[in-house]
Amino acid sequence: MKNYISQLNGMESNAIHCIKKLVAAQLNALMIYCFGCRTSSVITRTAFIKRQLKEDRHFTCDLLVITPDHIQAGEEKLAEIQEMVAHFGTVNMVVHPLYFVLKHMNEGNLFFNWVHKNGMLLFDRNNTLQLLPPPVGGEYRPQAEAFYNSDPGMNNYLDVKWQPVIKREPAKQTAATQQPVQITLQLNPSDGWKPVLI
Repeated sequence: MKNYISQLNGMESNAIHCIKKLVAAQLNALMIYCFGCRTSSVITRTAFIKRQLKEDRHFTCDLLVITPDHIQAGEEKLAEIQEMVAHFGTVNMVVHPLYFVLKHMNEGNLFFNWVHKNGMLLFDRNNTLQLLPPPVGGEYRPQAEAFYNSDPGMNNYLDVKWQPVIKREPAKQTAATQQPVQITLQLNPSDGWKPVLI
């Protein structure tokens, strides 16, 4: 699990904080992860109006909200929350109860496991994090990147599972074997003993 909150600018950090508080209260959330955010800015300059500079910013964040098992968040409730946070930006929410998330994580779901490993944990009520399995290893990064590149909207996030990663055995280092050298001595009475390599 990573915490990228320090990488956000002041406006983004404030927006995330306010959105988190509102979503946590409205959905009685146990955990909230941010697994993506975007800020776009358009600056307009013109000689035809008195105010020379106009800047339009738009903030969007993607949240995984884990709720207690008895909470069901319908489309109507999510639309109501979106209206409440509209002045901060757009919030795309993936909302599931804890038992559902645990079941899919234990079955090897790529989305839930990678958000748990690499997402920004914004909210954790009653230390719910301890109920989740340990984060997966970094060896799954190529699969996570391939998943995102093939489906940036993550429309099929419930269907994609990890593929087993075969760890390569480190190459065994063998000591260089030396070939034996045979030395033969020839006796020559005039020159004495001389080594002859064969």
